[in-house]
Amino acid sequence: MEWTECRLHTSHEAHEQVAGLLNEQGANGIVIEDSRDREYEPEWGSDIIGKPSVDHLPTSGVVLKAYFPIDERLNETMNAITKALEQLERESGLPVKGINIEQQTIREEDWSEAWKTYYKPIDVSSTLRIVPSWEPVSATDHEKTIIELDPGMAFGTGTHETTLLCLRALETLIQPGDRVIDVGTGSGILSIAAVKLGARHVQAFDLDPVAVKVAKENIERNQTAESTEVTERDLLAETASTDKADVVVANLLSDIVIRMIPSVQNHLKKTGHLLVSGIISSKKAEVIHVLSLHGFTVKDVHEIKDWVAIHAQRMSEV
Repeated sequence: MEWTECRLHTSHEAHEQVAGLLNEQGANGIVIEDSRDREYEPEWGSDIIGKPSVDHLPTSGVVLKAYFPIDERLNETMNAITKALEQLERESGLPVKGINIEQQTIREEDWSEAWKTYYKPIDVSSTLRIVPSWEPVSATDHEKTIIELDPGMAFGTGTHETTLLCLRALETLIQPGDRVIDVGTGSGILSIAAVKLGARHVQAFDLDPVAVKVAKENIERNQTAESTEVTERDLLAETASTDKADVVVANLLSDIVIRMIPSVQNHLKKTGHLLVSGIISSKKAEVIHVLSLHGFTVKDVHEIKDWVAIHAQRMSEV
């Protein structure tokens, strides 16, 4: 299958709104390349075997790469994105910048190979390691909980701050026998981690059929399929669950998290836990405010660089 890579060079101030706009237009995932990562030394950097190059990163602002299937709707989608960007810049006053869209055709097999040039094993913590499926598992790896992953055309490798925050929080949050809902599962990494950390059952949701396919493959690869159900669906559109979760985890964009929060109570036990990530630091206060309005108490806030994950507990009916 062939895809078009839609490349936009925008500002730090506007990049999250632009990413949300691209998602609304049906992007099959978005890659964020931030110029600030050229200088940033991640706290987990010493644990990576073969640190990635930063040569591909922009020298200023943020480059967003969104992926759309090449089909009869592509031209219409690109025109809609251009108009939406113009409207965003006009109405928000943000320096959007990237109204001139650059497009490049990418084959799915080329995408898969591209990951292998800079995706290496990483220690999430002292007990949890992520190993790309094409890398050998060493003898010392067997002393840790191992997640073998091939992201393919899905997103969620474990190397991005938002995913790291979720994985580390899940290590302390998941209790044996928990039921978990993973919203926007991507590559399936959080669902796999939840089962390996003791969850009894995980429901993994994603609107992207490519992500659903990749997540199922990774879940099979990690032998967690018996405990995991992967479904192409939207939690926001669903009525209340009869069998509610102990934990709901959602690594999304801030605006999507905010829209999701009022619906979470339909799927979460009364004292259940909600872990949300993908939140840019400038949106932290807004997310916390919305959580409080809907019966959640914030238990912990985890931060790396400009990214935030929030652990909240449902305390009452609202």
